Amino acid sequence: AKDPRRRRTMESPSSAVYLNVAHAAAYAAFGLLWLHAARLRRRSARALPAMLSDASRALGDSAPPLCVVLPVKGAHAQSAANWRAQCCSHGYAGPVSFLFVVQEEEDEAYSLVKQLQASGSLPTENVSVLVAGLAVGTSQKLHNLIHAVERIGEQSELVLMLDDDMLLAPGAVNLLAHELLSDPNALAASGFSCDAPGRWTVLAHAACVYRLILEISVAGGEGSHAWGGCCLMRRADLLESVPGGVMAHWKNRGYSDDWIITAVARKQRRRIANPPLLFLNLVDFRSPSQLYNFFHRQFFVLDTYPQPSPDEPRIQAHRLRLESYALASLMGLGGAFSAAAAPSVAWQLFRLLSHGGASSAAAARGAPGGPCALLL
Repeated sequence: AKDPRRRRTMESPSSAVYLNVAHAAAYAAFGLLWLHAARLRRRSARALPAMLSDASRALGDSAPPLCVVLPVKGAHAQSAANWRAQCCSHGYAGPVSFLFVVQEEEDEAYSLVKQLQASGSLPTENVSVLVAGLAVGTSQKLHNLIHAVERIGEQSELVLMLDDDMLLAPGAVNLLAHELLSDPNALAASGFSCDAPGRWTVLAHAACVYRLILEISVAGGEGSHAWGGCCLMRRADLLESVPGGVMAHWKNRGYSDDWIITAVARKQRRRIANPPLLFLNLVDFRSPSQLYNFFHRQFFVLDTYPQPSPDEPRIQAHRLRLESYALASLMGLGGAFSAAAAPSVAWQLFRLLSHGGASSAAAARGAPGGPCALLL
């Protein structure tokens, strides 16, 4: 007689199989979203030339004065070429001035800007270098930004915060200005970083997968996320006199300029425009310690949002942080469970194949129960 307990065990799939099916479905959903984001990016890339042309035409001679703030630290082989392109080939339709900000005069960037101005590679009338000094109470980059923004003249209506290694496509600044000025409720207009593995390693891909979650929403142009590498704002929205504004939160032990802008926009129910301007960033991690440092900084940034007011629930004030924690945790747990369940799935497949082989032999001998076992 057949053992019914053995038959029930063979008929009921292992919990590991269910886990792997659930994880496969979750990753398939993320994959479909990324494919959708890729389709939106291709559509935006085809429409981008027309968008740049329309934005330049719409601004025309009425483009407001713009000040570009570039917080810099040190210099590398491409710094001189990047700064010449940013200052001389920006393509903005209105008046432009540039403020380079360094921590100290001994910084290589300070002497390089002065050398480029002396040689005529950079203009002198609209390009200045500021020395912000050592940061106290904020991150150094944010301290440099605050120092520069507070010294922008009243004639500059717009402020573009730009990383010194970001190269702007011709007309990109016009597009950002058009997106910001066409919507009075917009707090900022921002490009976004597109992370790509700089080398084919698991470490580099792990960091890029984490950032791909944000890319899904940004690719559609409605991500409402600010990115400090290229972010345009009205100078009026950066004044310290604005109640609960960006500057007030920057100075209140701020660490991340762009995440604070994003949090303030959500709190004030204002929009951040994300036109299809992606800046390639190659991720090149060579050791686990570099990957750990990356994730540590990412999650530390999530703890530097504006402090909730006394009448505001804490969970509402930190909703953006909780969303990021949840998404990153789900991705990490899904990968860990899938890796842990893989040996169990392999064992289950081995057992099924082994029982199938035994049942085939029984069926060939005409043993009772052989054909039924084949169906398992």
